[in-house]
Amino acid sequence: MFCYQCEQTAGGAGCTKTGVCGKNEDIQSLQDILIFGLKGLAAYAYHAGELGQKDEQVDAFMHEAMFSTLTNVDFDPDRYLELVLKTGEMNLRAMEMLNNAHVSRFGNPKPATVARGTKSGPGIVVTGHDLLDLYELLKQTEGKGINVYTHGEMLPCHGYPELRKFKHLAGNYGTAWQNQKKEFDDFSGAILVTTNCVMIPKDSYKDRLFTCGIAGVEGVKHIKNRDFSEVIDKALSIPPLPESPQGTLSTGFHYTAVLSLAGKIVEAVKAGKIRHFFFIGGCDGAEAERVDSGSD
Repeated sequence: MFCYQCEQTAGGAGCTKTGVCGKNEDIQSLQDILIFGLKGLAAYAYHAGELGQKDEQVDAFMHEAMFSTLTNVDFDPDRYLELVLKTGEMNLRAMEMLNNAHVSRFGNPKPATVARGTKSGPGIVVTGHDLLDLYELLKQTEGKGINVYTHGEMLPCHGYPELRKFKHLAGNYGTAWQNQKKEFDDFSGAILVTTNCVMIPKDSYKDRLFTCGIAGVEGVKHIKNRDFSEVIDKALSIPPLPESPQGTLSTGFHYTAVLSLAGKIVEAVKAGKIRHFFFIGGCDGAEAERVDSGSD
């Protein structure tokens, strides 16, 4: 393979650079960061697009960044650092676009108390990020005696008015995506994976797992066109879930809900009634040992 930097065979005796195609460690690291950033950017832009929201700047940047990364013709670290920083900027645009898409379709989130665990009866647990998939599943399961549960990144769905109106959105089961293998093994109902963060399933629950949209796993049934009839049939054909309450969780603290109480919050801080603020970002779990409570 030819090295475009030193014009020698990559890795050969005359090559003065490291790595494949003359990429040194700094270039390789920047490209990896760029690709990881683009994965998240593409996922959220996809979700927003499914709800009718588009951003030409985001789309154009993804094309530019992928060209620079995949063609291996740019070995300027400063150039790549600019792309990495711009990836962060474009991710903020994508998150704003996704927020607007969710709010316009499902309403402003409100604080909600969510039951954990399972209720007696057939059940489907939904994981991933796609709120539209959950909405369509809730419509198709209405009146069928099936409880629908969120998992992992789907927890915030309970704050949206248009999703909360479905009484069979029964609660949240499990914790974060990295615990899927144990939690899905213990969950005897059907499982729907809507987007990324799916782990290769164990054989013990593989026949109860379904993917849809842009998610896919070898040997797992893939649902097309949001027709969840096979997921519903599976949930009704297997033994019902047991009654297993496990307390509650809180969600729905959208910025509109927080800002509507800004005056009361400021007064509570001044009065010493609020001493700590906790910010939870990401989707990897909220174990106590991972929460920084060291500052007042």
